[in-house]
Amino acid sequence: MPKEYLTSLFRYEIKYHRLIQGLLAASVVIGRIASIYDSTFLMIYYLVLCIALFSFDLWFLNYAGKDLFRPGIYSIKVFFFLAALIVGGAFGNTSVFIHVLFVFYGLFMICEMQFYNDIFDSIMSIQNFFVYGALLDVAIMLPYRDLFGDVIIIVILISMVITYVILFLLRHLASRSVITLDKKNTNLFFENLDIREENQALLYAQERLAEVNETINYQRIQLNDALSDLKRKSEETRTLIDIMEYFTSTFELEDSINHMIRKVAELKSLNFCCLFVDQDVCLNEDQIFEVYTDKNYGRERMKRETLQIYEEFKKSGSREPLIICNNYDHVFPCFERRGCCITALPAYEGDTLYGVLIIAGERYDHFFGGYDFYNTVLVDFTTALIKDRLYRTTEDMAKKDGLTKIYNRIYFNQIYPDMLKRAEDEGKPISVLMLDIDHFKNVNDTYGHLAGDEAIRSVARSDWAIAKKYGGMAVRFGGEEFLLILEDTPLEKAREIAGELHEMIRTTTIHFEDYEININTSLGVATYPTTVQDTEKTLDRSDKAMYYGKTHGRGRIIVDGVDNVEA
Repeated sequence: MPKEYLTSLFRYEIKYHRLIQGLLAASVVIGRIASIYDSTFLMIYYLVLCIALFSFDLWFLNYAGKDLFRPGIYSIKVFFFLAALIVGGAFGNTSVFIHVLFVFYGLFMICEMQFYNDIFDSIMSIQNFFVYGALLDVAIMLPYRDLFGDVIIIVILISMVITYVILFLLRHLASRSVITLDKKNTNLFFENLDIREENQALLYAQERLAEVNETINYQRIQLNDALSDLKRKSEETRTLIDIMEYFTSTFELEDSINHMIRKVAELKSLNFCCLFVDQDVCLNEDQIFEVYTDKNYGRERMKRETLQIYEEFKKSGSREPLIICNNYDHVFPCFERRGCCITALPAYEGDTLYGVLIIAGERYDHFFGGYDFYNTVLVDFTTALIKDRLYRTTEDMAKKDGLTKIYNRIYFNQIYPDMLKRAEDEGKPISVLMLDIDHFKNVNDTYGHLAGDEAIRSVARSDWAIAKKYGGMAVRFGGEEFLLILEDTPLEKAREIAGELHEMIRTTTIHFEDYEININTSLGVATYPTTVQDTEKTLDRSDKAMYYGKTHGRGRIIVDGVDNVEA
């Protein structure tokens, strides 16, 4: 077989060798870390073996590149590998899985070496076939010698027979395939040779004339297409640059979405463009749906159909665009009446689907050149989303308590004065609810501090739920103390909300390990200007009301100046 062909074949196969060697090395290390086998010596031994194989391939690649390809030299690598497997098996076994990987690699190199030594008639190839087959069988069975005991020789002989049968079948299959293909190609060549010679003269004249006309027309078309494509790409590039510049200038996700879809719609002359982003993608508690359109669409209806399309993408896992106006398996009437070209593109971050971009227009050239522009827009937006999420996460960590994930006292101290000033300037009431877990020390002493942490988290969840429901602010004030700040909320409403919060905490069962724990709270309510006329004292008065409840029976809601008659 020509040396040039063997060299080319080896260069092609070398990447598979590196992949397999990397897999072997990784398996050895992972197996040791996972304690699949116990010998650190075997791990180092097999790692050194992988490095030696990799180094040999680098040297042999350079050697073969100088037109010095010698199959006999390559057989040294196979012999060395099989001998190393036998020695490694004598020291002990790593694991069945890792051992099987090494054995299959040896089988692969034996078959490869047969091909290099000419599979058809080489005496050396036959000799290597038997020698290396025997070595492979010893390498296979040696680690399990204790398992077979006195019959190990018989097992090795049976294994050798099986191995030789497999190798002979592979060798025979390769040789017959090459011979069959060669015969077919030879027959086809001679059958077509006469026909080609007869038509060559006529075709030559016709081709020359056609080439001249074709070249002229093709160059004219190419020039026009190149100019149009250059103009289109230039406009798309300018738009992408503008979008990216805006992304880098703000951390407001909704503003970035609005700017992006507006620019895309203007460039592509779309009459509709929307982007849907699922909740909790960028610390957003609610789904985000932004629309840019030149017509009066029903926003809520559009959002429902967009969510339906998004769920279809989640279900199918598809990354391909969905052409809505041609997709008869799905019915989106609101979209299908908006134009002749409506397409939805899934938005992915890695392998995670987080949103969908939908574009619609009355022209047929919105996707001239494919979907690359829209995909690039989504990639840029994903990058901006990751940036915004990092910023929001960092900001959130500074504002919120690490255990409960509600606002911490430091952030509360920063914004609470502004809330008081706003209430005072606008003449609106502000209510402060302070609550403390009753007998919290008993929870820690009885069930442990981890149970205490779970109790604190449970109260925080209830506090956060009520705050979200009524537009308030939930704060962990310290230890087992919590606040609920309700702006523009009069006393009677605050008292009603306090009762709802108190009941929610009281009826919530905390499941910790095998225990079911119920807790109660003492809650104090103070409202400016109803129960306190100085905004600066609102927090202190709610604290005193709560303390009054703690010292008079616990598990009570005390309204400042009303229920705590001793205040």
